Amino acid sequence: MYAMKLVEADRGAELRASFTQEERLATGRNVHLQNNVLTFGCRVEGPLDTERLRQAYLALQARHESLRLIFPQHRAGPVGAALSDHGDGSGPRVSVRAPDDSGFHVVDAGSVDPATGLHRAQALVAEVAGAPFDLAAGPMVRLVCVRISSGLHLVGCVVDHIIVDGESCRIMAEDLFRLYAADAADTARLPALTTQFLDFAHSERLHLRGRTLDRLLAYWRRKLDGVGAIPPSHLRAPDAAAGARPATGARLLVRRTAIEPSSCDRLRQAVRQRRATSTAVFAAALKETVRRHRLALGLPPDRAGDVAIMSSISNRHRREVQHSVGYFATPCVLRTDLSDAPPFTELVRRETGTLLGALRHQELPHALMTRELDPARYGARHGGDPGAVPEYVNFDVSEAGGAWSFTREGLRVTMVRIPRNEVPRGGVRLLVRDERERILVELRTDASLFEPQWADTFLADYMALVESFAQQTPQ
Repeated sequence: MYAMKLVEADRGAELRASFTQEERLATGRNVHLQNNVLTFGCRVEGPLDTERLRQAYLALQARHESLRLIFPQHRAGPVGAALSDHGDGSGPRVSVRAPDDSGFHVVDAGSVDPATGLHRAQALVAEVAGAPFDLAAGPMVRLVCVRISSGLHLVGCVVDHIIVDGESCRIMAEDLFRLYAADAADTARLPALTTQFLDFAHSERLHLRGRTLDRLLAYWRRKLDGVGAIPPSHLRAPDAAAGARPATGARLLVRRTAIEPSSCDRLRQAVRQRRATSTAVFAAALKETVRRHRLALGLPPDRAGDVAIMSSISNRHRREVQHSVGYFATPCVLRTDLSDAPPFTELVRRETGTLLGALRHQELPHALMTRELDPARYGARHGGDPGAVPEYVNFDVSEAGGAWSFTREGLRVTMVRIPRNEVPRGGVRLLVRDERERILVELRTDASLFEPQWADTFLADYMALVESFAQQTPQ
């Protein structure tokens, strides 16, 4: 509909950050949050040459320019002032470092027991993630190779979110070990890269102005009317006073469950029969759960049923960026009207329309949308004052995210999670990970806002809705 033309950025001129990066730089440059750090781990079985891995790490940086970005400190005016003209001359400056191995480290887990060693290795990577990044000087990527035994290592990657998104982590893992297995970087048989992230950011600034910007803003102005760019959740524990904030600090509370293979098959069959998507089902179940909990708190049906949650869109619909590393993804608002308490199958149909609308208008990043339509919330998620962050619900779904593996020359590499104490800034976050054989569902909450019983009940209500959809047969 809007067809952004990709234009190569002039590397000899001043390079500019994207709108999404600019929001973080303008409002939280010196704020270190676990929410702004991405990590992933690769369990490596077989003999691993650490020097060869170091060379692959350098080659990975050379391939993906985004991994070498830094954001020099410069004098700035009021927040958003630099964006008054939407041309390519606005926005904070970006520089590109040369590849270097200062972020590469080899350590020992100090255990011969594989299970204990892997646990220690994950904890070591999580500890590395706790150290702040220097956005002005870099490096913005750290690669930690933890030796558990001669035939077992954990290669952990810690990277600042300002230069990559979640999909980039998978690309980085694949490219790193293909480069490792190759005789040289130019023999790694990697997909050709026609667009680097800086070209995307430059094109975005050229594209999002004039009539194109006005049309995109018009759509989101309608969607955000009455809820804002960071929609409040209107959720609280039953015995908590409305609007009250706890005196204790934020603490992470996690509840997990899984949809096992036999139930997965039924759910996928129901999705196909209803001509829906699993994402629409998971999102619809979350919104219906929110609606019911709001009603239990005494909200009238019209307010309880106007449900808007925060999610994320990959923003990779262009084939030129499918294999690129960068911060392409953008938060988005998914708003659906449930005030008439529709049957769940009807809600799934409505949610499908909500998702399609967001996908068709994903070229407008949430940062620019917020600055233009809800400036009071601009940068609220990045600041250092937790009391200034609205309480909202965040929803993320990934398909086959944990299924990637690499096998070559006696080496088997499997991506694994790095558990971290990442408290959701909005208070509630639901993550769904489709691992093909089973589907993992994780509810992360701020324990200073919601006690364990609330989280248990919320997740149970959510799973009951998903299961009920799987058991229904279309007429």
